[in-house]
This record gives sequence, structure tokens and C-alpha cells, in this order.
Amino acid sequence: MRSFVRITLSEPENFSALITQLIGKEPTSPITGIATDSRECITGDLYVALKGEQVDGHQFIQQAKDNGAVASIVDHEASDSNRMDFFVVEDVLKIMGDLAREWRRQYDIPVIGITGSNGKTTTKELLKHILSASENVHATSGNFNTSIGLPLTLLQLAPHHTVSIIEMGANQPGDIEYLCDITEPTYGLITNIAPAHLEGFGSIEVVAKTKGALFDALEKGTAFVNMADEHIRELKTKGEVITYGLTPECDFPA
Repeated sequence: MRSFVRITLSEPENFSALITQLIGKEPTSPITGIATDSRECITGDLYVALKGEQVDGHQFIQQAKDNGAVASIVDHEASDSNRMDFFVVEDVLKIMGDLAREWRRQYDIPVIGITGSNGKTTTKELLKHILSASENVHATSGNFNTSIGLPLTLLQLAPHHTVSIIEMGANQPGDIEYLCDITEPTYGLITNIAPAHLEGFGSIEVVAKTKGALFDALEKGTAFVNMADEHIRELKTKGEVITYGLTPECDFPA
């Protein structure tokens, strides 16, 4: 599956103001969308020049400009910066997280964070379907739940949304803590903790600690705790707890 590559902004003027606030440079042209793939850029887009293990997005700035991009977030300015705004930052990925965090803070709505070893996307889609009967739901598209996809997801929040469902994935320790720092969830659910994809973690205990960062982030929120999972049962949270599972002592038994 291709990574999250392009979004259309619901409030371009507010986003431009946020760029000015966080980066200290005002866009000279209206920014109406954001793309992380130069091939997907259209007129009015901000191109995000990310560096990956195999490819450096800075190599494709000219292609982004040719396709209509009016600005680019970079870690160094290109030699030919004519007809395009360059927002030079130390860490391109970090500034995307910072922009997403500040954008999310404009919306005083419930934000539900979902993580776990399995079933994240299915749980998100089921919850979205249920809540859509009475709410205007903003939710992660597909499984775009990484440090790249999640900020772009949050930047699609719009004034008509009344609830947000954010899926969070992890490939290594610290990932969920970072995504929670951006998302600032008010509710959290961990589907399960299992010995799946241990390559970046080393042990099930590290997986539990990594996923448990979602509950740690709910100091003033609510954690939905799966009592059927022994690892989740042992996690702590400072917020309210609502339990579910297979036994009658749960708040919501099966």
C-alpha cells in the first residue's frame, strides 16, 4: 500500500497563519493542499520534502514545482528557489508533527486514539460506522497511522467534525508516545498486545510498554481497558477507566 501522499486543506487561510506562527515565514501564495509525493502535487500544494531510507524527497522539489506546488518544507534551501516558497527547518518530519498538534488544538472535540498489535483498522472502521449515525466523524484513512500519515490525518480536521478517531501504529519503542504527543487523545483503546511484529521491540514486555503510552496520555481522559488481555490489564492510567471483556465483573461484559 502506498503511504499517505496528499490531502486537501479545509481552511487554507488558517493553515497559512499556522505556518507563519510556527516557522516564522509567511507564505506568498495560498496553500490549499499538502503532498509528501512530488508526483501527486497539484496547483496550490505545499510539498513536504521527507528523507527516507532509500529516497530523499529534496531530490524531487523541481518535479513538485512543475506539478503546481507553490511551497516546500525542507531542511535546506534549494539552489533554485524562484517562484516557490521554501520553509527551511531543522527536522521536516518534526515540524509536520508540530503543525498537526497545533491544528488539532483548534478543535475542542472528543479524540479517540486506537492502537494495539492487531485489529486497529477494523476497530476504527467499526467505531466510525457506529458513531456516524449521530456524529460528523473525522477518522484515519485506511491504516495511515505513522509519524507521516497521522499528522496529515489531523490536518484534515474541519469545523464540521464533532468527533475524531485516530489510529496509531508502532514499529519501535517510543512511537505511540510521540503520536499521542501530537494527537492529545481524550479517549484511548488498546485492542490487544501480542507477539506480532517483534522485530523492532525485542519482547512482548516492550510492546506492552510502547502501546501503553496511549493510556499514559489520558491523564484527563478515559481508557477503555480490554480485561481479556493479561498485558492490557496490568497497564496503568491516571484517567477514568471503563472495562470490557468476557467476565461479568467488567463494566461491559460480552
